[in-house]
Amino acid sequence: MAAALIAITAVPAEAADAPPDYAVDNGHFYTQGAGAAAKGAGYSITDEGGIPMWSEFNRLGGIDVLGYPVSGRFMLGGQVTQLTQKAGLMWRPEIGQTRFINVFTLLHDAGKDPWLLQTKGIPPHVSSPDEAGKSWDQIAQKRYQLLDAHPAIKAAYFAMFDPVNMYGLPTSSWLEQPGSSVLRFERVAFQQWKQPVPWAGAGQVQMINGGDILKESGILGPLPFAPQAPPQPALQTVPAGFAVISFYADYFVGRGTSSGQAFKQEGMTCATNGFPLGTRLRLITPDGKRSVVVVNNDRPAAWNARIDLTKAAFAALYPLGSGIGTVTVEVIK
Repeated sequence: MAAALIAITAVPAEAADAPPDYAVDNGHFYTQGAGAAAKGAGYSITDEGGIPMWSEFNRLGGIDVLGYPVSGRFMLGGQVTQLTQKAGLMWRPEIGQTRFINVFTLLHDAGKDPWLLQTKGIPPHVSSPDEAGKSWDQIAQKRYQLLDAHPAIKAAYFAMFDPVNMYGLPTSSWLEQPGSSVLRFERVAFQQWKQPVPWAGAGQVQMINGGDILKESGILGPLPFAPQAPPQPALQTVPAGFAVISFYADYFVGRGTSSGQAFKQEGMTCATNGFPLGTRLRLITPDGKRSVVVVNNDRPAAWNARIDLTKAAFAALYPLGSGIGTVTVEVIK
């Protein structure tokens, strides 16, 4: 009995040691969409490479609207794409924003409509021969009339800032089930619950987990969904003001520092009287485009108010020919 109690109480402690999600540089890392078998692995969603997936994820409502990431970045139709539980985000450089990918059109084209109906309760794509020869506006107005049957889903659809480009047009008839009403669009599907369920009240409208469904369908293969090893958390820093920086002369190479270490120009170290020895500092150029992390392992002369860097650290911020520079200083916790 005692052994069983020890085992039970150990589980929360182990879980606390491995947070399900945390901040990383330029974004966030989530394990929730990778499944329990991933054992701490997951997916980062970031602004790396000038493609602001993390910023767009937050602009569109974050996990409350889109759910957790369920893939890494991958190429689809020549565009950088990443799936969340609810939708697929595709970066569109020509407009400087993401748009949802055509999740349910992709599934229809792959012949997955019977599977969607039988296993997910999503109505099949309906072809409309009577739309031939009509303008896009005429087609859109005809399809919009479907929404009148369920005003709450109509309101959810038009609450999106650009519903046609984000959700697409309706592509099915209503599927009326004992528990919900479902309508399918090109990029998403909505359901309204007729009775309470553990995760929603009667009358509540929810966007179906289209990203999860696309992942489960297998039509994109396994590669985009390989969980990533946990990355390093973002550095936690405290602002500490501004400083002027310079760099050591080669005369000091091999000589002892105040910490007892031999000085070398290739290291990421500094000398300053402003912080205790051993303090880690992040130095950032005023434009925010370059930064470096250094450890204070030396003391300059008492009159020297600058932060003296190795040449390697200085060169990460400014050309050596500039001699000095100005930085914002943050203390890393």
